[in-house]
Amino acid sequence: MKKLLLSVITALIFMSCSSTKTELPEAEEDAVIPPPPPVLTELPVINYSGKGIRYEVESMLLNHFIVMYDEDASKKYCARLNDEGASAQLKVKFPAGTYECMLSEKAPDGDHSAFYLYLDGISHRIYPSDPPLGTWELTSRVPVYFTIEEPRTILITIQANSKNRLGHTGMSLDYIQFVKRD
Repeated sequence: MKKLLLSVITALIFMSCSSTKTELPEAEEDAVIPPPPPVLTELPVINYSGKGIRYEVESMLLNHFIVMYDEDASKKYCARLNDEGASAQLKVKFPAGTYECMLSEKAPDGDHSAFYLYLDGISHRIYPSDPPLGTWELTSRVPVYFTIEEPRTILITIQANSKNRLGHTGMSLDYIQFVKRD
C-alpha cells in the first residue's frame, strides 16, 4: 500500500512540475529542437561590424514579451509583443554612416501588425505589408533610415505604442537588422 501511495504521489508531483515547463510542439523522433535563448537581466550592448548586422529580438532585454518556438523563425525562436506594457531593448555601438533598419515580423492580421521602434527616444511606426502575409516578412514597406555623423551608441527600443499614437499587440518578431547604406 505504501508503494502504491508513493507511486501516486510521485506521479502527481511529476505532472504538476511538468506543467510549468515551456511548451514546445511535439517533436518527431529525429527532429532536434534547439534550446531557447537565455533570459537576459541586463541590457545587451553590441558593436556594429561589417556591412550589416542581425540581432534576434528574443535575445534582447525583454519585458512582457513571450518567447516562442517557431520552426520558420531564423533561430527557431521568436518573441511575441504580448501587451501594451511590452518592450524589447538593445544598445548598438555604430560607426559614422547612414543606416537602414527593418524587422522580421509575422502578423496574423492588420489589427495585430503596427508597433513602434525607438532610436534614442525617436519613434518610428513599423508595420508589414497590407494586408500582412501571415508569414515572416521584413518590414520593407517602412524601412527606417538614419545617419550618424560620428561614432555613438544608440538605445533601440521596440514597443506597441508611441507617446502620441497607439500601435498593436499580438504580432511576433524574429530579428532586427541594420545595413550600412554609404
